[in-house]
Amino acid sequence: MERIIGRYGKFGAAKTFIIFAGIHGNEKAGIIALKELFAEFEAQKLEFDGTVLGIAGNIKALEQNSRFLHKDLNRQWYLSKIKKLGALPFGLLNTVEDIEQKEILELIQDIVDDKGKKLMLIDLHTTSASGGCFCITNTHPRSTELALQIPVPVINGMTSVISGTTIEYFDQLGLPAIAFEAGQHKEPEAVNRIKAGLVSIFCKTSCLDSSALAQYQEDYDKMEHDFSHLPRNVNVLYRHPVEDEDAFVMNEGYTNFQKISKGELLAQDKNGPIPSPMNGMILMPLYQNKGSDGFFIVQELK
Repeated sequence: MERIIGRYGKFGAAKTFIIFAGIHGNEKAGIIALKELFAEFEAQKLEFDGTVLGIAGNIKALEQNSRFLHKDLNRQWYLSKIKKLGALPFGLLNTVEDIEQKEILELIQDIVDDKGKKLMLIDLHTTSASGGCFCITNTHPRSTELALQIPVPVINGMTSVISGTTIEYFDQLGLPAIAFEAGQHKEPEAVNRIKAGLVSIFCKTSCLDSSALAQYQEDYDKMEHDFSHLPRNVNVLYRHPVEDEDAFVMNEGYTNFQKISKGELLAQDKNGPIPSPMNGMILMPLYQNKGSDGFFIVQELK
């Protein structure tokens, strides 16, 4: 698998989108969506006032359909780690994810360092539980503007409870970034949602003419309809951390944004049942073998 999924637009343009897909190796919808989108843009010879660069994340994990091989690639984007990776040669790196991250950093470093660019990051993901369609912002004001172009809930405050994500890295650089969770891993509609969501953002930022959305309008409208019952803006209240040795098992049947009550038994681990510490809605309950986030609890922002 090639690191660069595709590139489109005007070389050296100020408006530049970096789009990650497959940062988690069991989340392949973003890879598929970007390949299709680049092919569709090329076939139609669309005028794109900017540059979009699609980058495959954890290639080795993608090849094995595993979230990660040694450690989570979406938990090590903090500046001290990045500085360390920059100083070390590849031969001294001892995990797959360190090698993957160094390769990505070398690919994007010149773009990130170019102060003349209007740079934006979109990180594409899917979830293990159903109903997982939402955008996560960092603290840059333009992140919310980007996220609101996709008709799904917007999650605020995630960077305060999770460290080392790609969107936090852009936050530390003072740049806007969003993560788009497009549905359950194996849900066919996730690919179409990603394409419709990206084209909507490209149109809103005037990279594409508004007429370009017509081809994706049906998928956009369906996404808007399917998630219209969910809150538009929510805030993260709580994260339940998980270690490998915890033997964490989520109770069956929970879906994203399902209402939960304080004291409700949500999961269990080696220490026994795990009750909810508060009222709210559950987000990203863990229904896969790997992951350091058991579940999140969120509330609607009024």
